[in-house]
Amino acid sequence: MEYEFRFVVEGASVDDAAAVTVLEQELDAMLFRGGGVDLLDVAAEGEDALDAAMNAARAVYQRVPDIRLLHLHRDLVGITEIAERAGATRQNAHQWATGQRRSGETAPFPAPEGTAGRTQVWLWTEVNAWLRQLGKDDGVNRPSRNEMADIDSALNCSLHLRTKSSELRWRRVRTCTVVATYQATIELTEAEDAIQSAASASPPWDTATATDYRVAVR
Repeated sequence: MEYEFRFVVEGASVDDAAAVTVLEQELDAMLFRGGGVDLLDVAAEGEDALDAAMNAARAVYQRVPDIRLLHLHRDLVGITEIAERAGATRQNAHQWATGQRRSGETAPFPAPEGTAGRTQVWLWTEVNAWLRQLGKDDGVNRPSRNEMADIDSALNCSLHLRTKSSELRWRRVRTCTVVATYQATIELTEAEDAIQSAASASPPWDTATATDYRVAVR
Protein backbone atom coordinates (compact mmCIF):
# COMPACT_ATOMS: atom_id res chain seq x y z
CA MET A 1 0.00 0.00 0.00
CA GLU A 2 1.23 3.49 -0.77
CA TYR A 3 1.39 6.14 1.97
CA GLU A 4 2.26 9.82 1.85
CA PHE A 5 4.49 11.42 4.47
CA ARG A 6 5.62 14.90 5.43
CA PHE A 7 8.90 14.86 7.32
CA VAL A 8 10.58 17.67 9.22
CA VAL A 9 14.18 17.60 8.03
CA GLU A 10 17.55 19.27 8.47
CA GLY A 11 20.81 19.09 6.56
CA ALA A 12 19.11 20.02 3.28
CA SER A 13 16.81 22.87 2.34
CA VAL A 14 14.99 24.38 -0.61
CA ASP A 15 18.13 26.45 -1.23
CA ASP A 16 20.06 23.27 -2.02
CA ALA A 17 19.32 23.05 -5.75
CA ALA A 18 21.05 19.69 -6.20
CA ALA A 19 19.05 18.06 -3.40
CA VAL A 20 15.77 19.57 -4.61
CA THR A 21 16.40 18.33 -8.15
CA VAL A 22 17.40 14.76 -7.31
CA LEU A 23 14.54 14.29 -4.86
CA GLU A 24 12.00 15.62 -7.34
CA GLN A 25 13.29 13.73 -10.37
CA GLU A 26 14.00 10.37 -8.73
CA LEU A 27 11.41 10.18 -5.94
CA ASP A 28 8.80 12.72 -7.01
CA ALA A 29 9.42 14.27 -3.58
CA MET A 30 9.20 17.95 -2.72
CA LEU A 31 11.58 19.76 -0.38
CA PHE A 32 10.24 23.09 0.85
CA ARG A 33 10.07 25.41 3.84
CA GLY A 34 6.95 26.04 5.89
CA GLY A 35 6.27 27.35 9.36
CA GLY A 36 9.94 28.12 9.86
CA VAL A 37 11.15 24.54 9.30
CA ASP A 38 12.35 22.52 6.32
CA LEU A 39 9.82 19.93 5.16
CA LEU A 40 9.85 17.01 2.77
CA ASP A 41 6.78 15.50 1.11
CA VAL A 42 7.39 11.98 -0.19
CA ALA A 43 5.35 8.85 -0.91
CA ALA A 44 6.40 5.22 -0.59
CA GLU A 45 4.90 1.74 -0.52
CA GLY A 46 5.10 -0.74 2.32
CA GLU A 47 3.32 -3.50 4.18
CA ASP A 48 2.09 -0.88 6.65
CA ALA A 49 2.73 2.78 7.48
CA LEU A 50 5.93 2.09 9.44
CA ASP A 51 7.40 -0.07 6.69
CA ALA A 52 6.50 2.51 4.03
CA ALA A 53 8.02 5.32 6.10
CA MET A 54 11.29 3.45 6.52
CA ASN A 55 11.35 2.69 2.78
CA ALA A 56 10.82 6.39 2.05
CA ALA A 57 13.51 7.43 4.52
CA ARG A 58 16.03 4.96 3.07
CA ALA A 59 15.35 6.15 -0.48
CA VAL A 60 15.77 9.79 0.54
CA TYR A 61 18.99 9.13 2.48
CA GLN A 62 20.51 7.16 -0.41
CA ARG A 63 20.08 10.16 -2.69
CA VAL A 64 20.85 12.94 -0.21
CA PRO A 65 23.20 11.51 2.47
CA ASP A 66 23.47 14.81 4.35
CA ILE A 67 19.74 15.03 5.00
CA ARG A 68 18.36 14.06 8.41
CA LEU A 69 14.71 13.13 8.85
CA LEU A 70 13.81 14.33 12.34
CA HIS A 71 10.17 13.36 12.71
CA LEU A 72 6.81 13.48 10.97
CA HIS A 73 5.12 16.84 10.66
CA ARG A 74 1.75 17.04 12.45
CA ASP A 75 -0.61 18.59 9.94
CA LEU A 76 -3.03 20.61 12.08
CA VAL A 77 -6.13 22.12 10.50
CA GLY A 78 -8.88 24.49 11.57
CA ILE A 79 -12.48 24.65 10.43
CA THR A 80 -11.63 26.69 7.32
CA GLU A 81 -8.95 24.22 6.17
CA ILE A 82 -11.23 21.25 6.85
CA ALA A 83 -13.97 22.80 4.73
CA GLU A 84 -11.57 23.57 1.87
CA ARG A 85 -10.03 20.10 1.83
CA ALA A 86 -13.39 18.36 2.05
CA GLY A 87 -14.97 20.55 -0.62
CA ALA A 88 -17.63 21.63 1.85
CA THR A 89 -18.88 24.88 3.33
CA ARG A 90 -17.41 26.29 6.51
CA GLN A 91 -20.81 25.91 8.12
CA ASN A 92 -20.88 22.18 7.33
CA ALA A 93 -17.38 21.71 8.72
CA HIS A 94 -18.38 23.52 11.91
CA GLN A 95 -21.47 21.33 12.23
CA TRP A 96 -19.34 18.19 11.80
CA ALA A 97 -16.91 19.34 14.48
CA THR A 98 -19.67 20.20 16.95
CA GLY A 99 -21.70 17.08 16.26
CA GLN A 100 -24.64 19.00 14.86
CA ARG A 101 -24.42 17.34 11.45
CA ARG A 102 -23.93 13.60 11.82
CA SER A 103 -26.00 10.60 10.90
CA GLY A 104 -26.32 7.68 13.28
CA GLU A 105 -23.93 5.57 11.22
CA THR A 106 -20.89 7.84 11.56
CA ALA A 107 -18.46 7.84 14.45
CA PRO A 108 -17.99 10.98 16.56
CA PHE A 109 -15.79 13.69 15.06
CA PRO A 110 -12.19 13.54 16.35
CA ALA A 111 -11.34 15.56 19.44
CA PRO A 112 -9.39 18.76 18.77
CA GLU A 113 -5.64 18.64 19.18
CA GLY A 114 -5.59 22.03 20.87
CA THR A 115 -5.86 25.66 19.88
CA ALA A 116 -3.85 28.00 17.68
CA GLY A 117 -4.55 31.44 18.99
CA ARG A 118 -8.27 31.29 19.68
CA THR A 119 -9.01 28.71 17.02
CA GLN A 120 -9.39 25.00 17.64
CA VAL A 121 -7.24 22.73 15.47
CA TRP A 122 -7.44 19.04 14.63
CA LEU A 123 -4.95 16.44 13.43
CA TRP A 124 -5.66 16.14 9.71
CA THR A 125 -4.95 12.42 9.51
CA GLU A 126 -7.79 11.82 12.01
CA VAL A 127 -10.17 14.25 10.32
CA ASN A 128 -9.42 12.73 6.93
CA ALA A 129 -10.16 9.24 8.26
CA TRP A 130 -13.46 10.52 9.64
CA LEU A 131 -14.36 12.17 6.32
CA ARG A 132 -13.83 8.83 4.60
CA GLN A 133 -17.15 7.73 6.09
CA LEU A 134 -18.83 10.48 4.08
CA GLY A 135 -16.80 9.93 0.93
CA LYS A 136 -15.20 13.35 1.38
CA ASP A 137 -11.63 12.35 2.25
CA ASP A 138 -8.74 13.21 -0.05
CA GLY A 139 -8.05 9.57 -0.97
CA VAL A 140 -4.53 9.65 0.48
CA ASN A 141 -3.23 7.06 2.94
CA ARG A 142 -1.45 8.64 5.88
CA PRO A 143 -0.20 7.16 9.16
CA SER A 144 -2.52 7.26 12.16
CA ARG A 145 -1.60 9.00 15.40
CA ASN A 146 -0.13 5.81 16.89
CA GLU A 147 1.69 4.97 13.66
CA MET A 148 3.21 8.45 13.62
CA ALA A 149 4.56 7.90 17.12
CA ASP A 150 6.09 4.57 16.03
CA ILE A 151 7.66 6.17 12.96
CA ASP A 152 9.15 9.01 15.02
CA SER A 153 10.60 6.46 17.44
CA ALA A 154 12.04 4.43 14.55
CA LEU A 155 13.65 7.54 13.05
CA ASN A 156 15.13 8.40 16.43
CA CYS A 157 16.68 4.91 16.47
CA SER A 158 17.99 5.45 12.90
CA LEU A 159 16.08 2.36 11.85
CA HIS A 160 16.03 3.53 8.23
CA LEU A 161 19.84 3.23 8.16
CA ARG A 162 19.68 -0.43 9.16
CA THR A 163 18.64 -3.62 7.40
CA LYS A 164 15.16 -5.07 7.02
CA SER A 165 16.13 -7.74 9.55
CA SER A 166 16.94 -5.00 12.04
CA GLU A 167 13.52 -3.48 11.40
CA LEU A 168 11.83 -6.81 12.18
CA ARG A 169 13.85 -7.22 15.39
CA TRP A 170 12.98 -3.66 16.40
CA ARG A 171 9.29 -4.39 15.91
CA ARG A 172 9.50 -7.53 18.06
CA VAL A 173 11.42 -5.79 20.85
CA ARG A 174 9.00 -2.85 20.77
CA THR A 175 5.99 -5.14 21.08
CA CYS A 176 7.53 -7.32 23.78
CA THR A 177 8.62 -4.25 25.78
CA VAL A 178 5.15 -2.71 25.67
CA VAL A 179 3.47 -5.96 26.69
CA ALA A 180 6.00 -6.67 29.45
CA THR A 181 5.66 -3.16 30.86
CA TYR A 182 1.87 -3.42 30.82
CA GLN A 183 1.86 -6.83 32.50
CA ALA A 184 4.36 -5.73 35.14
CA THR A 185 2.27 -2.66 35.94
CA ILE A 186 -0.93 -4.72 36.26
CA GLU A 187 0.77 -7.34 38.44
CA LEU A 188 2.23 -4.69 40.74
CA THR A 189 -1.12 -2.91 41.02
CA GLU A 190 -2.92 -6.16 41.85
CA ALA A 191 -0.28 -7.01 44.46
CA GLU A 192 -0.60 -3.59 46.07
CA ASP A 193 -4.41 -3.89 46.09
CA ALA A 194 -4.17 -7.27 47.80
CA ILE A 195 -1.79 -5.89 50.41
CA GLN A 196 -4.02 -2.89 51.05
CA SER A 197 -7.01 -5.21 51.54
CA ALA A 198 -5.05 -7.38 53.95
CA ALA A 199 -3.81 -4.33 55.82
CA SER A 200 -7.31 -2.97 56.30
CA ALA A 201 -8.37 -6.25 57.95
CA SER A 202 -5.45 -6.43 60.39
CA PRO A 203 -3.20 -4.06 62.35
CA PRO A 204 -1.61 -1.72 59.77
CA TRP A 205 1.75 -2.66 58.34
CA ASP A 206 2.85 -5.42 60.64
CA THR A 207 5.98 -7.46 59.98
CA ALA A 208 4.21 -10.06 57.79
CA THR A 209 2.58 -7.38 55.60
CA ALA A 210 5.86 -5.56 55.12
CA THR A 211 7.51 -8.80 54.05
CA ASP A 212 4.68 -9.57 51.61
CA TYR A 213 5.00 -6.10 50.07
CA ARG A 214 8.75 -6.42 49.56
CA VAL A 215 8.25 -9.79 47.85
CA ALA A 216 5.41 -8.47 45.64
CA VAL A 217 7.31 -5.49 44.27
CA ARG A 218 10.49 -7.40 43.45
